[in-house]
Order: sequence, then C-alpha cells, then structure tokens
Amino acid sequence: MKKILIILLTLMTAALLPAATLSGLIKDVKTNKVLEFANIAVYEKETETITTGTMSGVDGSFRIFNVPAGNYYLVITYMGYEQKQFDNVTLDGKNVDVGTIMLNPETIKMGDVLVEAEKPAVTYKIDKRVIDASQFLSAKGGTAVEILENVPSVDVDIEGNVSLRGNTNFTVMIDGRPSVLEPQDALESIPAGAVENIEVMTNASAKFGAGGGAGIINIVTKRDKRIGITGLASLNLGTNNLGGNILLNYTNKKITAYVSFDYNNRNFTGESYVDRILYFPDTTAEFISNGDRNHGRGGWGLRGGLDWFITKNDVAGLTFNYGPRSSLGSSTTAYEVSYRDPVSDVIFNTYDYTSYENSTRGGSRYSVKMDYTHTFPAKIAENATRSKGAGQGGHGGPGGGATVSEGNNSSKHQIKFDVSYSNWNMDEESFTYLVDAFGDTTEGQRTTEIGPSNSIRSNIEYTLPLNKTSNFEAGANGNFNWKTDGNNMYYYDPLTGEFDLQGQFSNLTDYKQNTISAYAMYSADFGLFGFQPGLRAEYTYREIDSDATDSTYVIDRLHVFPTLHMSLQLPANIQLMTSYTRRISRPRGWQLEPFYSWQDAYNIRVGNPALKPEMTDSYDFSVQKSFGKNFVSLDAFYKRTTEKIERTQTVYEDDVILNTYANVGTDQSMGIEAMSNLNIFSWWMMNISGRLYHYQVAGELYGESFDESSFNYSARLRNTFVLKDTRIQMGLSYRSRSATAQGSSSGGLMTDLGVRQDFFDGTLSATLQVRDIFGTGYHQGEVNTPTYYTYYEFYRDAPMVSLDLSLKINNYKNKRNGDDGGLDSDEFNSENGTSEF
Repeated sequence: MKKILIILLTLMTAALLPAATLSGLIKDVKTNKVLEFANIAVYEKETETITTGTMSGVDGSFRIFNVPAGNYYLVITYMGYEQKQFDNVTLDGKNVDVGTIMLNPETIKMGDVLVEAEKPAVTYKIDKRVIDASQFLSAKGGTAVEILENVPSVDVDIEGNVSLRGNTNFTVMIDGRPSVLEPQDALESIPAGAVENIEVMTNASAKFGAGGGAGIINIVTKRDKRIGITGLASLNLGTNNLGGNILLNYTNKKITAYVSFDYNNRNFTGESYVDRILYFPDTTAEFISNGDRNHGRGGWGLRGGLDWFITKNDVAGLTFNYGPRSSLGSSTTAYEVSYRDPVSDVIFNTYDYTSYENSTRGGSRYSVKMDYTHTFPAKIAENATRSKGAGQGGHGGPGGGATVSEGNNSSKHQIKFDVSYSNWNMDEESFTYLVDAFGDTTEGQRTTEIGPSNSIRSNIEYTLPLNKTSNFEAGANGNFNWKTDGNNMYYYDPLTGEFDLQGQFSNLTDYKQNTISAYAMYSADFGLFGFQPGLRAEYTYREIDSDATDSTYVIDRLHVFPTLHMSLQLPANIQLMTSYTRRISRPRGWQLEPFYSWQDAYNIRVGNPALKPEMTDSYDFSVQKSFGKNFVSLDAFYKRTTEKIERTQTVYEDDVILNTYANVGTDQSMGIEAMSNLNIFSWWMMNISGRLYHYQVAGELYGESFDESSFNYSARLRNTFVLKDTRIQMGLSYRSRSATAQGSSSGGLMTDLGVRQDFFDGTLSATLQVRDIFGTGYHQGEVNTPTYYTYYEFYRDAPMVSLDLSLKINNYKNKRNGDDGGLDSDEFNSENGTSEF
C-alpha cells in the first residue's frame, strides 16, 4: 500500500510540473572520442520501466525532449562497448544536462584471458560511413584496395579495379586531402597496415570537393598521440607479395612527430581468353586468343610529419611523402586467325601467330604540406554550464546528480590554413611483338611517354558555433595542376631489326587545369531532427595544347553544387537519414590525351580532349536500427548522370581496334543496400551486406541510338570467431553482371580466410590469409557493335596465400581514472580512436 501511495504522489507531482529536456554527451573512455548513434534509454526509477529514449548524434550528444518530471536512470548501450547505467537523474521542470558519460570497450572472459570485444566494422555519420580497417584479416599485407574488397557500396574486380556503387568516377582523398595520383594508383600505393580507417561518402557535404560523381573515398592513415615513443612494425610474404612497413611516433607536451617507411612488391598472374569477330562487307575475320598475363606493382615510400603545439590554442604542422612506385606488365598470347565468307561461312584463309607485350610505368613522387590551426578561446559562461561527466572525475555534480544546461555542441570555434605541393615524375614504355609460326618477328610497336605532373593546393576553413545546437562553416580552396607529356611511337622494321620513330604519331602536349572553389554550410539540431544544408561553387579553367592537333581545347566554367543532409532520431533506437548532392566528374588525364599509343598488336588507344565533365544528381535515404549489440541499416539511392563518359571501341584499320572515350548520353541507377552487424554469441560476430539496383545507360553513339539496362546485385558475408588469443575470419562475396554502353561485364564469387594468432600478451601477432580459396574469381564481358563483336574472360591464378607478422613497439596500457577498461586496443590507440589487427 505504501509503495502505491508513493507512486501516486510522484505522478501527481509530475503532472503539476512542466516537461523538460534531458541532454548529455557519450564518449569512449580510452580515446576520449565521441560515439555516434549510441542508444540511450530512460527508465522510471520506481517502476523500472522504460519511459523514452533516443540515439546520440554525430557529435556524440543527445537530447530527449518533453520528459515528465520524476526520478530516472539511464541505460546506454553501444556495439562493442560495455552497457552503462547512469543513476540519480531527477527532473523537476528544468532542463537537465547529465554531462559526459564515458563507455568502456567490452571485454570477453575466455578462461583466464580477457579479450576486447569486436568493434563494429562500419559506423554511420550524417554524411559518410566509417570503416574500421582493423576488422579485415584478409587485407593484411595488402593495400587499401584489399580493405575496400570488404566495404559496403564498393566493388573490386579480380584485377583490382575499384568502383563505388558500380561507378569508377570517384575521388580518393588521403587524410582529408585529394590525392595527386589517379584513384587506382593512390589506393594501390597505400599499405593496408598504414590505414586507420576508410570513410566512404556517396553524398559528401559541401565542405568536400564536388569532384567524383560516385562520391569520395577518404583514407585515414595511422598516427599515435600517446606520450613517449610508440610504434608498429610488420613483415608480410606470400605467393604473390613481399613487403613490410614500420611506423614510429614520438609525443611530448609540445610536439607530436611520426615517421613511416614501407616497401611493397606484388605480382598477379592469370589466364585470358578473347574471341573477337570483325565484320567487313566481303569478309568476316575472327581472332581467338589464349594467353598468360602478368601484372606487378612495387616500390617504397617514406612519410613523416610534425605537429607543434605553440600554445593551447595554436598548432602548426608539417608533413611530407616521398617514394618511387612502378607498375610492370607482360603477356604472351597465342592467336588463331580465320577469314571466311560472310554469306556461306566458308573459311578461305587461316594462320597462327604469337603476341608478346611488355610495359613499364613508374617514377618518383613527393609532396609536402604545411598547416596551421587556431582555436578561439571558449566563452567562460558556456564552459561553466558543463560539468565533469562520468569517467571525468564525477557524475555531473556532488553525489552523482545532474546539472542544469540547455544542450551540447562539441564543435570548436576554429580557423585552419594549409598549403601543399606535389610532384609525380612518371615515365611509361611499352613493347609489342608479333611472332609467326616460324619464330620470325613480323611486326612490332614501341611507345614511350615522359613528363612530370605538378600540383599546388591551398585551403582555408572556418568553423563558428552559433549556439549550443548549431554551427556555421565556410571555406575556400585553390587547386592548380600542370604537366607536359612527351609521346613517341616507333614501328619495328623486320629488315633492320630496329624500331623506327614515327613522327606523325609523336608529339608534345601541355595540360593545365585550375579549380577555385568556396563553400558555406550550416548545421543544427532541432530536437530530434538534424539539418545540414550547404552550397559549394567551383570555377574550373582547363587548357590542353598539343602539336598532335591544330586546336587548343579550353573549358572555362563555373558550377554550383547544393547539398542537403537531414537526420531524425525516432523511438526504439531508429535513426533516419536523407541527403541530396550534386557532383561533377571531370575527365581524367589519360582520357584526354590526344595522341595514339599501342596496347597490343591489335589494339590502339587515343584520348578525347573535347570530353565534357559528367554532372550527377544523387539522392540517398537510409534507416538504421540498433537492437542490443546488433545493428541493421537499409539504404535507398538514386543517381542520374548527364554527359556520361564511356570507353568506346571501333575498327581503326584492317584488323586493329581503336579504343577511345566519348560523352555518350545519360545513365541512372536506382536501388537499395542493406547491411547488418550481428553478435550471434560472445565469440561469433557476423557481418552481412548486399546491394540490388537497376542500371540504365542511353544515348547516341556513332550516329545510332542505344539503350542498355540491367539489374545488378552483389552480396558479402563475413564471419569472425574469437577464441582466446586466436581470431578466425571467413568471407564470401559475389558480384553480378552489369550493362555498359556497348555490352556488359560481370564479376564472380570469391571466398577468403584469415587466421590471427597473438603471442606474448599481444606484442607479436601472426596472420595467415588465403584469398580466392577455390579460384572462382573471374572477370568476363562482351562488346557488341555494328562492325565487330568481342567476348573476353580473365581468370587470376589462385589461391593466394600470405603470412603477416606484426610487432608492437613500447605498447603499454593506458589507464584512466585508475581503470584500464579491459585490454588495450589490438595495435595501439590512435588519434582516431580505432585499432588495427
């Protein structure tokens, strides 16, 4: 009876008091980083029933509106972290801020050993997905490309070509700055061991450059900010790779410095099959070829940096990067050639020959960047409203109570400057020989290309917190690129055995492209609703001048790119997000080259300096749902691109195919993506993702209309098992057929296995990986035009086996407030708060 009276009195008192807002901030106790989308449930203290709840925002803060007066406690859950109960929350009509609540990474008891729980492989922010690179054992010893093989929205074929939602027009950034290299070269130049995490932005905010119609892939490299000397060294070797890297960090109260060295030599072999049919008025020619292909990449790199904390509000930094990189290719292909009558199909001539191709591409590159950040002092009045949070010396006030506040805003009033210079001195050379059945060389081509490329970039960013729930950001960027290419072509003379220069195919080309941009962006939270509109303007001047043509090709344009991102937190731990962006895909350098170069004896390519940029409108809508330690997301997307750039093929002369590029029309894709992180048991974690979408490309090519479409789908499954000091990971992926302007292409099924064993309390780790276990990965496709038909297949030699050894240097455990929160991270704590296997 007494308990009933207490409840009735509590309800009567609550009814007389106005509802209030409950707010706070969720952080990682080890790294002090905010945790987005943590689940916060509010329980009534007396009845122990849930009253309301929400999820933390992208800045880790949460606000729950219209909470009736009463006594409550909070339960906070987040995948990979221990559940936290926060007691003694009393609302009496005034808004209450519970301060900062710190969560500990979860640990699993296995015998006498504590193992830190698996962290989520993918986390969501309002404008990007963040992928923890440490989660993928099959990428050990590889490059950023191998990590991307496991990432939702990203496809990687067996030749290592990367696409984002089926589109190869994306931008690669390294630590937030656009790479001077081509996207594929940039990704293959970064060792997997140097990657902290990967950010995938299919709809990036106005803060980021609008280049790349498919979006942005940002590679965040490792840094360590613990006091003293720390580091990591690794060595990997396998059936197709040899490499290693070492990273050393030094930090004291005034400076943070790091230096890293890596070496990598990778070689891929495989078999190809091509059936090409050429249609002439009086003859049909067929070329059937089988051959072996070899492709290798290698080089070494040295990078380093220094941050100088001049005052508590001023930081200056300097970073550099240097290293030679090379790419080697070779093939031996046997051809069976037949000529037949197109009406009777009678063969009237046949012959065989062998083609040998060798190519080299590479050179040295270096870059240097200087930056400066000034943080304006915070207002004392604003600081006074923030109490120490859980894990920071208290629970908000005396006796673990809460303090009165109006909201949270973790953004700082800052201004940042940076300027960088990059140089890439790259040379190319290729040889092609045709050898007949008697072993005589009948013809051949040699192509050389030399010339450095240069880039200067400058950037300024300003962030102004307007109040506790809104910010204003603005900035400007300058990107200035120039290069000169010298191209020479030689034909083999069977009489002299020498290569003769062909003046009509040898030339000099000057490129210049400057882009100046500015942006402004506003972000605010209105209760459970997040709102982030932005606007970006980019002015581009591009000039191509070559003695291969009589014209100078100039583009002088201003483009405007609006962006909009919104989020809504619903009950039952549901988060809604939607976004719109407009983006641009500028033609790449090799697509513009106005000179001819031979790929093999029967394929020649030339760029198109008149190409226009692609313009893309992109829409996304996603739903995320957390339940316990599990997470599910469903994304719907639609993209429409005008001035679509496609590689096209026509008959050049006789039996030679000309490869070039053209703006062919419009393409669009519409579909859904689903992903889930499931904790089946404490020792078994499962990640499942899939994509299904309809793709259509339509336009006009060589005076004829075309309209191609396909339903495309892909799926991934990854299981991780944790057994004391051993982790076992098994992965499965599949990619379906996709339409192109002149045909189709498809992928295949791949299975991977990774096993990691820790020794000496995790100081030494050994990872064994087997990729494409059953050799089922392949690449096939077809091209169909009025004048010829081609079907091709490529199978990579598999399986590929590799062993990686990792050694931690000075790996001590950090303790905060007398509690280490379980074991330390798998490699070392980084500035981004994630860890590496």
